[in-house]
Amino acid sequence: MAMKTKYSNKGSDQDFDLDAYLNEMANQKMQEKPGLQGKIEDSYKEPTAKRNLTAIGVFLVISAIWLFTAGPFADQSPDNYEFNFGDEPTTEFAPPPAPAEMPAPPAPVNISSYSGEFVDYLARVNELFPDQFTTSAVQGMYNSGVPIEYLEALNDQGFLDEFSYSAIIGLYNGGVPLEYLTQLDGAGLIDEFSYSAIIGLFNGGVPIEYITQMQEAGYVDEFSYSALIGLYNGGVSLEYLNEMNNAGFVDELSYSAIIGLYNAGVPVGYMNEMNEAGYLDEFSYSAVIGFYSSGVPLGYLNEMNEAGYLDEFSYSAVIGMYSSGTPISYLNDLNTAGYLDTFSYSGIIGLYSSGVPVEFLTVLDNRDLLDDMSYSDVIQAYLADN
Repeated sequence: MAMKTKYSNKGSDQDFDLDAYLNEMANQKMQEKPGLQGKIEDSYKEPTAKRNLTAIGVFLVISAIWLFTAGPFADQSPDNYEFNFGDEPTTEFAPPPAPAEMPAPPAPVNISSYSGEFVDYLARVNELFPDQFTTSAVQGMYNSGVPIEYLEALNDQGFLDEFSYSAIIGLYNGGVPLEYLTQLDGAGLIDEFSYSAIIGLFNGGVPIEYITQMQEAGYVDEFSYSALIGLYNGGVSLEYLNEMNNAGFVDELSYSAIIGLYNAGVPVGYMNEMNEAGYLDEFSYSAVIGFYSSGVPLGYLNEMNEAGYLDEFSYSAVIGMYSSGTPISYLNDLNTAGYLDTFSYSGIIGLYSSGVPVEFLTVLDNRDLLDDMSYSDVIQAYLADN
């Protein structure tokens, strides 16, 4: 806001007469304090232009101090100055990100905290197998009870370089004898299995001879080690496997299915018939076993399929209705009258076995009684009337 005084020559303070203003202020002070008159008059003996320059200089210094302490340049550092040129985008210079912290190296095993037995064990391992194991690996073997003698035996047979220290611990605690490893190696099979597979095969009682036969027949690459254990303990003969393989079923069935089919006595010829009729994709292997064991002929399945009932009933229902002698015609009568979905397959078998005709169901239905009756109630009502 422009300062307007009687000392201004214009309507603004651009030509403000500083000397006249200071003289008036000084005179007022002199009137209040006359003792200061002499000092002030002496101070005003300097030329007016010099005093004006001095005042202007003081004003500039004060302005500069204000700009850099409380003004727009206060608390600004070269790292975060903002340069704003009107509508130009503001550019910020942020400090560079701090360098990522490097992970601390793993703490070494504190040997001094262990007993003298471990120190002796460590020294012996390092003496026999220098640079073979880390201290933590030796610690793991020691804690797992692996004796030095076992390591020496493995080393004598050339197995120490074949297995990691964790494998050595597993083989030892799994009770795998050196002889079993030697036989596997002699048959050229030791590289075919992981150490956990070797432990499983040994504890599953699978002899090297069986594994060799399976390898020669090409089944080691076909089955997992758990499948080999199951097939051996399930007594599945190599001949049966070969028949199943020639028919293309080994790639289609799980090893548990093959074991089940073999032990149920399902011949590969029956499997071929079921496959040609398109039923192997319709039923599980347990259903196939059930059909074969219950003597359900392929013709009965074909009749059920043509009537559309294979999708309506489970395989156990089909077996039950065949075994009870329930004819397809009775199912057709129930379906035509709208009662096929009213009863379970055991209910249908019970109704047929009790001689209940479909017409009797219709009579009950017309009297609004059927909805509140179980199939045993229907049978009792029929037998009471007959």
